[in-house]
Amino acid sequence: MIYSPVSTHQPPRDTWYEIDEDALASNFHRVREFLDRTNPDRRVAVAAVMKADAYGMGSVPVARVFLTAGADVIAVACLTEAALLRRSFPNAAIMIMGYTPDRLLAAAADRSITVTLFEERQAELLSRWSGRTRRPAHVQIKLDTGFNRLGCDDDDTAVESVERIARMPGIVVDGVFSHLALESGESDTRQFERLTGFAGRVRARGIELPALHLCDSIGMVRYPDFHLDMVRPGAILYGAPPLGPRSIDGIRVPFALKTRIARIRMLAPGEGVSYDFTWRAPPSGATLATLPVGYADGYRRAFSNRAHVVIRGVAAPVVGLVCMDQCTVDVSAVPGVARGDEVLLLGRSSRDEVTLNDAAAWAGTNRNEILAGIGKRVPRVYCRGGRITQIVDQIDAEVTSGS
Repeated sequence: MIYSPVSTHQPPRDTWYEIDEDALASNFHRVREFLDRTNPDRRVAVAAVMKADAYGMGSVPVARVFLTAGADVIAVACLTEAALLRRSFPNAAIMIMGYTPDRLLAAAADRSITVTLFEERQAELLSRWSGRTRRPAHVQIKLDTGFNRLGCDDDDTAVESVERIARMPGIVVDGVFSHLALESGESDTRQFERLTGFAGRVRARGIELPALHLCDSIGMVRYPDFHLDMVRPGAILYGAPPLGPRSIDGIRVPFALKTRIARIRMLAPGEGVSYDFTWRAPPSGATLATLPVGYADGYRRAFSNRAHVVIRGVAAPVVGLVCMDQCTVDVSAVPGVARGDEVLLLGRSSRDEVTLNDAAAWAGTNRNEILAGIGKRVPRVYCRGGRITQIVDQIDAEVTSGS
C-alpha cells in the first residue's frame, strides 16, 4: 500500500504540500487547447508524463485528474510507477518510457502495460510470453536520433529489426518515438527528420506504426510542426512552462509547500545560528523563527543563506545552514509574527508566491529537480474548489500496512 487517505482535514505534521486539482486540470486543458489550435485538421494525442510520482505531487490523485481531463496515455519511467497506477486505473493506457529489464518484461505484460524496446532480443522474450498466455504484448520502439541515451540506431539494420519485431507473434507495436536534445533548432530538426525518415522506411515495408512522437513540454511549445501523432507534456502540466519567448497562456501554479513557525527567538548582536554559524545576527540583533522543514523534505541545503520564504505577506530570508529536519529564517521585518504562523516555502498561495525559477536558481539546478525532490514524509493535501478533498500521508500508509 502506497497511498492512504487521512480522515481528518488536518495534515499529520506542520509541514505539508498543497496540490490544487483545479489548477492541474486547467493546465491540461490549456495544453489540449494549444494542440487543437495549432493542429486544426487533426487530433494530436496527449501522453501525460507522470514519472517521479507525478513530479512529486502524487501519481494516483494526479492521474485521476489528467485522465478525467482527457489524457490519452499515462507515461512513466519504470515498472513500479506503472504497476502502482494500473492498480487504480485498470483500463488506462500506460506506457513505460524507460528501460525495463528482461526479468520484468512479463510482469509488465501481465498488467497490460506498454514497454519501450530498442532490442530485438526483448521482443522475442515478449513474443514467447504471448505464446504462453495467449495475450498480446504492447510495445513502443525507441529510436536514438542523436540524444545518445536509449534507443536503436536509424540504419537499415534497425529498419529490418523493427520489421521483424512487428511481425513476431503476439507483438503489437503501438509506435516509434525519440527524444529531443533541445541543443539548437538545427540539431532538433535533424532529430525530427531522422525519426520521420526512419518511420517512413519502416512503413514502406508494410508495417503499421500507429503513433510517432518526439516532443516533451519544451518541444511541444517550441516546435508545433513536430507534434506528429502524440506529444508528451510533463513539467508544463505541473506549473513549469518552458522558459523563453514561446509559451502557453494561462498555465497555473498548482502547488504550495508550506510549514508553520515552531519557535521564535531573539538573537543578540553577533550570535550565530545552526551548524558552523554561517550567519550571525547584525549589530541591531535579529528575530529568528525556527521552521520544522529541512533537506529531508526537499527544502534544499543549497537554500542556506540564499532563499527566502513568505510570512504574513513579507519575504523572510533563510539564515544559517538548512538542516535535515529544520531551518531558520530572519523574521525581524515581519510585523506581528507569532509561533504557529503559516509559512510559504515554495509555490503560490493567495497573492503570495515563491517561484520555482527562484528556487532552482538558489539550488543551482533545474525546476524539475526541485519538484521531484519534495520528500516522501511531507503529507500531500489535495484541494478542489477551494476545499480539501484528501490528505495523503505516505509514511502513515507504510506503517499501517505493516510494511
